[in-house]
Amino acid sequence: MIYNKVLDGSFIVRTAIPEDAIRMEYVQAQCFPTLHESELMNRAHFANHIKVFPEGQLVVEKDGLVIGSASTFRCDFPEHEHTFLDSCDNLWITNAHKSDGDWMYGFDMGVLPEYRGLGLSREMYKARHQVCRTLGIKVQIIAGMTIGYGKVKDQMTIEEYCERLEKKEFTDPTITPQMRAGFRWIKPLYDYINDPESGNASILMYYPVDENFKLEEKYFK
Repeated sequence: MIYNKVLDGSFIVRTAIPEDAIRMEYVQAQCFPTLHESELMNRAHFANHIKVFPEGQLVVEKDGLVIGSASTFRCDFPEHEHTFLDSCDNLWITNAHKSDGDWMYGFDMGVLPEYRGLGLSREMYKARHQVCRTLGIKVQIIAGMTIGYGKVKDQMTIEEYCERLEKKEFTDPTITPQMRAGFRWIKPLYDYINDPESGNASILMYYPVDENFKLEEKYFK
């Protein structure tokens, strides 16, 4: 399956190819400067994602350069507590990907800082949604980093931050746009990722391909 969509004549959202891996590595490094090096993906990781699950890897291109990317794999719902590295097979996805899984786990997305605010992440979410429909995948799932915590970490715990964020007492640079894009809150994942600015936490969220899909109550616990 090949996805290719031109946006306003300037940007192209398309399926990633092996030649994109080097540039995807660059985007990763620019997007996540505070992420621990053990959790940063390099060109070998991206190349393997494209090999294992080619339909699930996307990039945004402008003037022949990749300026954004999104990485996914198929799976069943992760019912047990897990970390970022647990979820994606230590960044490789080889053993995490299940070819007949009902869920698309979006474990990475980034747009170069100079191109943020243009709705490009939202377009990649839409592209993934279309891929889900085509492949018969029922739901997208993500773990969004609570990146706004860094600015208030001296004022509250990460647990309080997540509680207040769920109540919409304030916004988060990552979580709020993801929810505006259609993702629905499931629960916080503490000690999910090694990133001090996010309090090492993320929010598990889902986006049903079928609007009538109802998540089982047990998944919220």
